[in-house]
Amino acid sequence: MNLYEAVYNRKSVRHYKMELLPQEFFRNLRKFELGLQPFVPELKYSVELFNAMDNEAKVKGLFHVKAPYYLVFFSETGEYAMTNAGYLMEQIVLYMASHGVGTCYQGMAKTVGLQGPAGMEALMVIAFGYADEKLYRESFRAKRLSLKELCVFKEDPTEETRLMMQAARLAPSAFNGQPWRFLIYQNRIHVFARKEPFFLWSREGRIEFDMGIMLFHITLAAEECWRDIEFARKENIASKEVKNNQYFLSIMLV
Repeated sequence: MNLYEAVYNRKSVRHYKMELLPQEFFRNLRKFELGLQPFVPELKYSVELFNAMDNEAKVKGLFHVKAPYYLVFFSETGEYAMTNAGYLMEQIVLYMASHGVGTCYQGMAKTVGLQGPAGMEALMVIAFGYADEKLYRESFRAKRLSLKELCVFKEDPTEETRLMMQAARLAPSAFNGQPWRFLIYQNRIHVFARKEPFFLWSREGRIEFDMGIMLFHITLAAEECWRDIEFARKENIASKEVKNNQYFLSIMLV
């Protein structure tokens, strides 16, 4: 299973076997991390792993999941920092899923006893390990809004665009809120974020983080179609008032 296939099969795992993963998995994961594609290349970040069974650190917080391992993403602050975090962490999550390891984003978790690099903040925690439940699910079982509810098609979409939107539709998000909406032309996609629910906007940039996850799904689908895309912010779109939505960025098909 590759990363693109994992988009259609991965699910959040909330029950784990308290068992060790093989050292080979961690060696290969570190090699994979060297090739991560950032959304914002200028932002420095660090990925820290710890074994909770050996009390290397602890995780606390509302809704936190008990797991043998946790991954903590540290980053410099700046514009699109949370989006960059989601974009990068989803690459790791899909890699783990493709190698038989379960994951679950811990949006309200805090780590105790783990320090990140100087000048960086902990932006997100992932629980991971061998699943003590089903690791995968068929994509049709995912509780997601339809493309008709998520997209406004201003022109007839190409098959490539439809594949990108299907991948975006399956992206995980906090409380399965699916904050993204799309205005679609044949050669460009304008991405908007829902202004509601308000408590998610105020929850330490969680919606921006979710948008990063979704944008990586689109990137994967574009690569699957051998299609190049570019992200850009169009100020003429940003200046327009759109009811219940806030302009995020545009995706140009090149």
